[in-house]
Amino acid sequence: MKKLLIIGGYGNVGKLLTSRLLTHIPEFQITLAGRNIERAKTTAEAFEKQFIGHKVGYKALDAADKSTLLKAFSGMDMVIVAASSLKYTRNVVEAAIETNTHYFDTQLSSDDKISILESYKEDIEKKGLIFITDGGYHPGIPGAMITWAKQQLGALTKANIYAALKMDWSLYQYTKSTHLEMLEELKSFDSSYYQARAWKKVNWSKIPKWDFKAPYHELSCTPLMMEEIRCVPDKIPEIEETGFFISGFNPLMDNFLLPILMLGVKILPTFMYGPLGRLFEWGLKKSRPPYGVMLIADCEGTGGALQVKVHHEDGYEITVVPVVACLQQCLSGYIEPGLHLQAWAVEPNRFFDDVQRLGIEVGTASIDTIT
Repeated sequence: MKKLLIIGGYGNVGKLLTSRLLTHIPEFQITLAGRNIERAKTTAEAFEKQFIGHKVGYKALDAADKSTLLKAFSGMDMVIVAASSLKYTRNVVEAAIETNTHYFDTQLSSDDKISILESYKEDIEKKGLIFITDGGYHPGIPGAMITWAKQQLGALTKANIYAALKMDWSLYQYTKSTHLEMLEELKSFDSSYYQARAWKKVNWSKIPKWDFKAPYHELSCTPLMMEEIRCVPDKIPEIEETGFFISGFNPLMDNFLLPILMLGVKILPTFMYGPLGRLFEWGLKKSRPPYGVMLIADCEGTGGALQVKVHHEDGYEITVVPVVACLQQCLSGYIEPGLHLQAWAVEPNRFFDDVQRLGIEVGTASIDTIT
């Protein structure tokens, strides 16, 4: 599994992931791919200058055209999807299976994406391929925090994850496909959480708050359903309460623009998504410091109560580092062929050890003392 193709390797996530992989898993032979061959070429050449002795290739492909995927995947061991191309998931999955290529994506946790992957589960297993979806930090880390807490506490009755998302969105480039993916997330937004052994929808007048301490302090956190949370009651039958709760973007977005955007994606035709996407980006860039991403797992079980904290000041670093940690477990042979969610595929002790070693803050403490 050494020849690695990264779709979107010249994007925000793709570039940082490539840099991390060249630094920490140098045995990978990386090829950057996407529709913009000039950006792929320029980015690949920049990496070769930065990482002397490493050959970084580049290829043109269009996820909408399966024939270009088949050509690009030929001879590759794994493809990583780091681009906003959710609507072409079926093309990418079929091309990976037909070329016997392992698969990893860092995309949003989409019901449509999961459904498509599940429909090919038997083919993936028959070919002995490893398919990992929902990679990154959200999705990607919350479920792993839950499995780690269960190892510490035994029978786990409560596992709520709270996320402070405070990013400097002005630092990053946004394409039309990125806008579309953001809007699709709003369109399919599911505010479900699990309480008293039943799934519930949030009461918008009673959105829960969590005190993240300095520098983020107390924030309102809205439930956000992800596949790794949806499957918790099946994987941990004794669980009574679980959910993923995430803070908003900034006051302008949360109080004024998000209601407009959420209404817009429900009632307007898709050709109007262009202006909506630009409005989304404009609102994101009104965010102010402090910046960073913090996850707190608030857990209880027969062994007591525990909180797990994961934190980094850069939202993209905390996205790519878990991918690197997961790929290291793939290379070691720990993750077997089949279809997996990153959060439930990894061995959590090693995963969080590696995440911490790669520069992400990881801590555990009692509920009263975590800082």
